[in-house]
Order: sequence, then structure tokens, then C-alpha cells
Amino acid sequence: MRIEHSPMPVLQPGDVLLRVDAALLCGTDVRIFEGRKQKNVTFPSVLGHEFAGTVVDANGPLPDGVGMGDQVAVYPLVTCGSCTACRRGHENICRNRRAFGYQLTGGLSQYVHVPAVARQNLVPVPGVPATQAAIIEPVACAYNGQQLAGMSKAQTALIVGCGPLGLIHAGLAKSFGVEKVAAVDPIAGRREMATRFGADLVLEPGPDTAAALDDFTDGGIDVLVMAIGRIDALTPYLGSLAPGARVSVFAGFGADADLAVSANDVHYNEWTIVGASSCRLDGFHAVAPMVASGQLPVAELIGTQLPLDRAVEAIALAGSGADMRVGVDPWA
Repeated sequence: MRIEHSPMPVLQPGDVLLRVDAALLCGTDVRIFEGRKQKNVTFPSVLGHEFAGTVVDANGPLPDGVGMGDQVAVYPLVTCGSCTACRRGHENICRNRRAFGYQLTGGLSQYVHVPAVARQNLVPVPGVPATQAAIIEPVACAYNGQQLAGMSKAQTALIVGCGPLGLIHAGLAKSFGVEKVAAVDPIAGRREMATRFGADLVLEPGPDTAAALDDFTDGGIDVLVMAIGRIDALTPYLGSLAPGARVSVFAGFGADADLAVSANDVHYNEWTIVGASSCRLDGFHAVAPMVASGQLPVAELIGTQLPLDRAVEAIALAGSGADMRVGVDPWA
């Protein structure tokens, strides 16, 4: 990784220029940096798909609802609209998609050029710190996962893993009206945070955890969210799933991770196992007011923010799991 000085982008008709005010890092950025993720990434690439900035220039009228000087969060995907995924309403897994931080210049930069084709991706988020506006992207990812898993129809939910995304899942589940939300994590501080995000029961993983969940749910878990990329986020709790349960395979997993579930258990219990990848623009718009209003206490999720010349250190810290949402300040 290196830092380069580049000329300011020349805006074509419809293009917008953002001054980046905050850029956060996720596990995908770590995997790209370490070379463990290369598919759909153009090298060399400026990382960063979770960012917020200020509109400072535009070649032509701005999108509806966006004004010069507004703070915006950036929906990172540019989709084709014509592939099978897009035609069937799964534009977030568009087979021809491009994304900021993958093929387009990402948020680890002082300015980002938003091409005309992505100008509708700017979502106004006034009146909140830029780091909180930047975290709208992972919130929208969790929202997408919960929509796919039918969280709003659940009476009980289990979130396994209480990193930033797991905590977001706990808060969203309560906002969807889930009566009983349990969370499991080995780190005491994260279990404490899960309570503040709405979890009714927080547990340390161990031999008695499943039995405690059975007592708590009194009938089983309706939705289980695998919010950490480990197979043991599911296997210890298979016996605690309710009839008709849904399992959200939400987190990213290593290439050699295989999920083993008894076919008869799935068959006779009518379980549903559903994936969740990235987010949709309508989800971005749905969660932005939740962040702006403080309905989700995302300020607690913002971890260490390091200057751009310490980006490698920031990526290492993000990959360690020892902090909340680590970020890079391109102006520090």
C-alpha cells in the first residue's frame, strides 16, 4: 500500500465531487489488503466502501434532495439493471456490479469522484458526525439480512457474535419488534454493549449456553444470525432452533468454510437457510433516519480513527477484532 498525490478529478456531465469526511474499514477491506479477496477487485485500487462526505462540486444539477454542501453517505454499489440478479430484484448481488473501494476510487482518499451513473447513490445525512453517517452502509447490510430472514415475523432471535455488525443486528431486531433477543459473544465488554443495543439475554459461549437459550426462548429460536465468520456460530445451537426457523448466513467466511446441517433436520423442521450479501439502496434510505435520529446508538460503534498515513496500521487494527469500527481520517 502506498499514498499517492493525484490531480483533482475532471467532472463529466452528471458527475459529483465529494470531500471525504470519514471512512470506515470492514473485514472485506482487510481481506483485500491481505490478498485473500481478489475477485471483483481492480488493482491498484483505493480502498473504502463505508464513507461519508460533503458535496463540494457537481457538473450539472444535483440529485433530488441533495444540495451543495450537504453531508451524504454513499451507497457503494453501481449495478447494471439488466442481469438476472437485477431483473429478479437482487440488485445488490448484480453480476456486473461495480463498487467504490473495489473498482471505483473508495473512501481512503481526500476527494471521491462520483460518476453520473452513481449520482443517485448519495443519501443525505444531516446533523450527525461523519463517522456515524459512514456507518450507515453496514447498518443497511444488516437490514438487508434481516429482511431476507423475516426478522419482523420473529418472536425470538439469536445473534452470534457481538462485533459492530452483531450489535447492529441486535438493535435492528428490537426495532423490528422481536420480543426476545439473545446475543452470544466470548468478550465481556461486547456482551455488555449488546445489552445496551437491546439484547434481552447475553451469554458467553460454553457447554451450558444452548440450555440457557432453550429456557429463554421457551419454544426455540425463530431467527439465528451468524454475525461472525465461524461455523460454530451455528452448530452448537442447531438443537435450539424452532420449527420453521430461519438461519441468516450473514458474515463473510473463509474459502474453506463448509456448513454442515442434517438434511432431515432441515426437512422435518422446515428450516430456511438464507444468505445475505451487501445491501440495497432502498435499505440505505430506510436506515439513514434510524441513524440520524439516534434510534440506533451507533456512536458506540465508532472505534479508533487514524490518519491516512497510518492506514496500514488501521487495517491491522480492524482485522484484529480488538476495537469497534476502525476508520481512516484522510485529512488528519
